[in-house]
Amino acid sequence: MKKTLFIISEVLIFVSSLLYSVLAACFYSLSMPIYWLFIALGLIALFDGLAISATRNKEVKKALRIVMLALSFVSPISLAINLVIYFKFKEGSIDFAKANEKDQAKKRIIASPMFYITIAALLSIFVSSLIAQSVNTTGFNVDVSDFTLTKENFNEYGAIELNGVTQSITDKNASWSVTMYKPKAATETNKAPVVFVMPGFTRTKATMAQYAIEYSRRGSVAFIIDPGCQGATTAAGYNDDTMISSTVGANGLEYLIHYVYTNTTKFNFIDRNRIGAIGHSAGGGNVVTAASDYAGNNYSESVIKALYISGYIKSSAANKYASLHCNAVNAYAYYDEGIYRYQTASTSLEVVNLRFVNEVSGDPKNIDLNDLKYDYAYGDMANGTYRMLHREKTNHAFQMYDQVSITNTIAFFNEALNFNTELSNDNQVWFAKEFFNGFALVNAFIFVIGLVTLLLEYVPFLRPKTKLETSENKEVEQVNEQVTLVPKKGSFASKAIFYGSMVLSAVIACLDFIPLARLSMDLFPDAASNTYTYFFPARMMNAILLWAVVNGLIGLVIYFGTTLIENLVELIGSKIQKRKANYDWSKFDIVKVHWKDLLISLVTPIVMFFVFYGLVALMYTWFHQDFRFMLISAAPLQPRYIVTWLMYVPLFFIFYISNSIRVNGSIAREGLKEWQVYLVSGIANSIGLVFILIINYTKFFATGEVFYGYWGNPGSEVWLYINMVFALIPLMFILPLLNRYFYKKSKNVYLGAILVCMLFIMMSLSASVSYIPM
Repeated sequence: MKKTLFIISEVLIFVSSLLYSVLAACFYSLSMPIYWLFIALGLIALFDGLAISATRNKEVKKALRIVMLALSFVSPISLAINLVIYFKFKEGSIDFAKANEKDQAKKRIIASPMFYITIAALLSIFVSSLIAQSVNTTGFNVDVSDFTLTKENFNEYGAIELNGVTQSITDKNASWSVTMYKPKAATETNKAPVVFVMPGFTRTKATMAQYAIEYSRRGSVAFIIDPGCQGATTAAGYNDDTMISSTVGANGLEYLIHYVYTNTTKFNFIDRNRIGAIGHSAGGGNVVTAASDYAGNNYSESVIKALYISGYIKSSAANKYASLHCNAVNAYAYYDEGIYRYQTASTSLEVVNLRFVNEVSGDPKNIDLNDLKYDYAYGDMANGTYRMLHREKTNHAFQMYDQVSITNTIAFFNEALNFNTELSNDNQVWFAKEFFNGFALVNAFIFVIGLVTLLLEYVPFLRPKTKLETSENKEVEQVNEQVTLVPKKGSFASKAIFYGSMVLSAVIACLDFIPLARLSMDLFPDAASNTYTYFFPARMMNAILLWAVVNGLIGLVIYFGTTLIENLVELIGSKIQKRKANYDWSKFDIVKVHWKDLLISLVTPIVMFFVFYGLVALMYTWFHQDFRFMLISAAPLQPRYIVTWLMYVPLFFIFYISNSIRVNGSIAREGLKEWQVYLVSGIANSIGLVFILIINYTKFFATGEVFYGYWGNPGSEVWLYINMVFALIPLMFILPLLNRYFYKKSKNVYLGAILVCMLFIMMSLSASVSYIPM
């Protein structure tokens, strides 16, 4: 075993050395000085691997062994294996008989593979975050920092007139969160161009980091703002009289532009004649508004010189095209499901795009609809009449993660703002940050799982007191041997009920999602109308909440109801057959728990929740990185999201405990192998959502119209709720797997349900919108 572990460790060390070398070569080819770090890590890995290989079968001094052990940090998995080798196979043996109980526990923990997995996960989080930071900062050549716009620091600059416009923040409690990417080469004497980046509805500035990374790599300063009531921003820009969102200040974007442009002291490194803006979805409407409001009388006066609109073609924006005095691009995804709204003679995509090309202030065009072209340059960059249309083959939710889409934005700003870079437009590294942030998220979950496992196994006070119920329960077997109409495990009737219930649950979960989303608009009218409220303020989450509560209750009814019906049939049958009834209530045992275990199941998740988000806060403080992969996010905690979270968790818990009961009390009792239990559980819990996408996009690809566009009477837009399903599916697949694992460790269904509910709901809220007035 020792020799095998040594060989595995060596192989992983050498593989790490190769990977570091590849990364070093990549960064060197991109002229990013961070390559030296990966050269150093590669050399450390190489020589550590050689040292381990040379001394594998030899006795070496303890100090040398410790040095070799320490150097293997470059490969966290190798480090974990080497720790196992060092502590478990070192000379001599542990005399547990002579050691006291405390020492025994310590030694058993150190000998546990889970201990090293947990340590390796923690190290991986740090390494991943460091690498993500190196990508985010272009090899530490870009300073990435946050600041906040408030009434106190903004109004002095908002009062300065800019193209006839002044701004003011009236709410002293309102704040807008901004992240700035500033290349170190940008100075007062070497001014850099600027691009303002605006996320869409429910998205945060972290989801648009890919744009800032690529622009700052090319020498441009980039600012990303959290829109109203999203991320760390606390206000949306409300009408003071109605308290209803009217996207005052273009959802805060105009405040940011005004502040940066007029604050010549703090931002003395920007070239105010080379300013651009890009927005996706609702952010696209915001950048059109800002460019129009600050257009001035001509291209020379316009604050925004280059405008990129992504995924937004509403008439409200089209009506401002003629007032723009800047170069502009309009990109609408080829598979954008929102296109179903634009089918009338005045709102169709073709008509809006024709207006975009023709309605150019100072140089109106007369292009015919039949001559409308995509990826074709109209007008002239020199006088601000340039127009281009794109239709990248992606969909709305993922347009901002599409490499071709991002390439198109780089090409436009590179030409319009003169980035003065040698990098090609398709030379992109942003996806490395996404990968390593996602890898950190996975390892954060592994760390929490490992820590909970170690606590339950090696801390005497926390060891489960509840008896673990299994399908081999003798009482159940005795009942099955007796005459009874209750279906025996493994029988056709038992399997028919089990799989029939699973299919029924999936069908209901698929069909009721959109109707419940529509119902959420009626039950939570303030949030649905973007109005400040303390009553369930997370507009998009309200739809998920109703779906979770309804389907959680349905799951419990099916689980316990089938048992009730089975035993009712047995009661009636026993009366007819004139015999003693032989009931089987064993499926109800799953909810039994020792009071100490219940207490532990309440306290442990709270501790683990703050451990998890403590890691998020630590990584953000040290490396300016959270745990996020595309649409799935774990961001630093915000006070208003904690308040919102407290409101949502109790109701969402219905779904999570229902899932834990069904997985461990039903699927796990069907005689499946353990890996089959995990697989079937994951599929059963997510298949209904998968079919929502299948239904929606099959019709979309076949007809050009989505299945779920409007719903209800009167019809309301529900297509954005489908976008949320993309992030829900992986979470719903993972949920039963975690519930099963924690059940086997804690011997109760509550710990996993509580812990996962707390983590998943905060993750979902931090990536959404919350109209809570704080």
